[in-house]
Amino acid sequence: MSRAEVRDALAEAASSVDGVDVSPYFAGVTAPGAGFVRWDRSEQPNPFGFVGYWNVVVLLPQDLAAAEQMADELFAPLTAALAPHMRVTGAQMQQLTIPGVGVLPCVFINGHRED
Repeated sequence: MSRAEVRDALAEAASSVDGVDVSPYFAGVTAPGAGFVRWDRSEQPNPFGFVGYWNVVVLLPQDLAAAEQMADELFAPLTAALAPHMRVTGAQMQQLTIPGVGVLPCVFINGHRED
C-alpha cells in the first residue's frame, strides 16, 4: 500500500466517526472535529521491511474544558475505527500552531503499520 493509500484509508476510517472530518493531508480547515493524517516517520526494525508511524490529528474546541470533553467522547470511537488500519499505540492532547490562525487544541491518535 502506498503512503497516499494509507493516508486515504486512515482519513476515511477516522471520518466514519460522528463529528469527525479528517483529510488525507492538511486542508486548512480549523473547525472542531476537522483533522488530517500526518506521517511521522518510517523505521526499519528488521531486514524484512519498514514500519510507518502515523498520527491522525483531530482539532478540538478552543475552550480547554470543551476540548477535554470532546477528546474524551472521541477517544473510543476513533481508536476503534482506526484499529483495522494501524496498530493504535496511544493518544495525546497537543496544541497545534497554524500560521495566520494561532494555537489550536487537538488530539493526536498515534499508531504504526507496515510500510
